[in-house]
Order: sequence, then C-alpha cells, then structure tokens
Amino acid sequence: MQVVPRVAIERMRPEDIPAVQVIEREIFLSPWPRNAYATELAQNRQASYIVLRENRELVGYAGLWKVVHEAHVTTIGVRGQDQGKGYGKTLFAALIQRSYELGARWMTLEVRAGNLHAIHLYEWFGFKSIGRRRGYYTDNGEDAVIMWSDSIHAPAFKSRFIEIFSSIDVAGIGSAPDREYPL
Repeated sequence: MQVVPRVAIERMRPEDIPAVQVIEREIFLSPWPRNAYATELAQNRQASYIVLRENRELVGYAGLWKVVHEAHVTTIGVRGQDQGKGYGKTLFAALIQRSYELGARWMTLEVRAGNLHAIHLYEWFGFKSIGRRRGYYTDNGEDAVIMWSDSIHAPAFKSRFIEIFSSIDVAGIGSAPDREYPL
C-alpha cells in the first residue's frame, strides 16, 4: 500500500513563524525582519497569510494585503527542496481564491526582474507586467517588475483561474469562485 502525502492550505498561525523564517533565510537574499510576521498576524487587519503543509510539515507560505479593491501579494515562498512540485502554483491559486473571498477586484505584486520562473507563473495565471521599480531590492539593487491582473471578475481571467483551480486537489484551498460576473 502506498501512502499518499497529505497536502493542505491553512491560515498562518504565530507558531508557524519560526518555520516560515527558516524558509525565508534559505530562499531569499533579504528575509523579512524577525518580528514582521508576528506584527502582520497580530496587528494588520488588511493582511491574510497562509501556509502549505505536506504531512503536517510546513513547506511553503504566502500572504497578501487587501486594500480597498486591490489585493497586493506581499510574499510567497516554498522550501528549496520542495520547489518544482507545483506548490508555488498552489499557494498563488490560494491567494487568488482568498482575493475573491475578500471582495477584491484586482491583484498586484512585485517580483525580482531576474526571477523568470515566478514571472512566468504569474503570467500563466493572467498577470501582466506593467512597469518596473528601479533598484527596488535593497540587498542587491535589483529592479522589481510590477505585475497586475485584469479584473479578477472579468470572464477571461475568471475562466482561466477556474481551469487552473480545478486541477489543484489540496485540502483547505476553498472552492472555485462563481463563474458569474458580479453586479
């Protein structure tokens, strides 16, 4: 009998922060400061953070801020040894799903100009590069590519998202948004 790994999306809890910080130090040149996630979880009412677990072990995380009608992706990361398994896609889909739940109309993010894998992932979901922030990353002066979605309620974006979403079988991710365009 083969044991199938259980993969689940959950809301980030304070006790998840040490594992998140281990991943941050592994995959990012400039991880967030030690108290950033604690402050986000405890004080930022606009923040929504999730974790991805495989067999109860934290393997990835992501977050966004909902400001007025915009959902801004603040972070997304997958443990190095687990990259290439589709977990980034799963986390990003979960953030888009959360944006629907929060009533957002658009999504935006910044990504390192050299992170072509992430840029291609976001483009696959329907995001477009709309500009650059020169020298945005202070650790090495790298530019950030600014990416935006069309309206996440537009038929083309929503259809594409539902197609991607239906291919993800992960506990806790929620249900696909209604195909109807909101009034």
